[in-house]
Amino acid sequence: MESFEIILPCFNEEDNIIPIFDEITKVVKDLDYKFLITFIDDGSDDETWLRIKTLHDKSKNVKGIKFSRNFGHQAAINAGLKNSQNQNIIVMDSDFQDNPKYITDLVNEWENGGKIVLAKRINRDENFLRKKIFSLFFFLQKKISDINIPKNVGHFSLLDKSVVGEINSFEENFRYFNGIRSYVGFETKFIEVVKNKRRHGESNMSYWKLFKLGINGIFGFSSKPLNLIAFLGIAISLRSLIFSVISLYYKYQYGKTLLGWTFGLSSIYFLSGIQLLSLSIIGQYVGNIFSEVKKRPNYIIKETTD
Repeated sequence: MESFEIILPCFNEEDNIIPIFDEITKVVKDLDYKFLITFIDDGSDDETWLRIKTLHDKSKNVKGIKFSRNFGHQAAINAGLKNSQNQNIIVMDSDFQDNPKYITDLVNEWENGGKIVLAKRINRDENFLRKKIFSLFFFLQKKISDINIPKNVGHFSLLDKSVVGEINSFEENFRYFNGIRSYVGFETKFIEVVKNKRRHGESNMSYWKLFKLGINGIFGFSSKPLNLIAFLGIAISLRSLIFSVISLYYKYQYGKTLLGWTFGLSSIYFLSGIQLLSLSIIGQYVGNIFSEVKKRPNYIIKETTD
């Protein structure tokens, strides 16, 4: 019989662990498959791990993995995939923003041939600023990325075990889950979902964390920012050449010098901005290389329930 493992990254989710387990259990009991629910405690400092161990003691269908510290949401997903045992995987958040009722729809599309089934949000129950930030990110991602990462799709998804095997074969350290999930290909299907607000607690994903995730996601799957530097270099060089020719013409034809110190100062500021932008882009790629060559693990497991 085919089996599924539901991976739920969690950080300080003590009030959500037991309710999300109860909701998932109600949904999967009507499906003709075996389900294992795996919580990845990303270094919580509340009673999240205690609640996970309590569930494990009561149910053989619960597994827990605890990190030695907070390594981040992407690392938690990676740990869940790496420690799965040749099973189909469902990835979802543990704070009820991903409604467990959609698990049935994910499985149905998998039964219809989808090796990857993505939950596409048709509505986000979030504030205006957060919505605009996500819209900007998806726009930039579509324009810059070398692969097609669908818009309005988060981590909530189902992966066939064949897809999980391919993803686990990747040796890179930083893994932007949405990017790698699209990179591997395979037949992809979609379901439509409404993303809810958290049921308990506050979001641990700050705007700064969202920004870093977006930057890593874009730079990890595209070389276009480097192409932008080359384009700017060529454009500025041509601009300088054209202006120099025009200046020499006016100097020898009319004995006049074009513009004055204000133009020169503004040009310096403009070029300085371009240089800083270029250095930032190059620095991001160098930083990614630095992180990879160190070959440090992107998570450390402190304890498991097994």
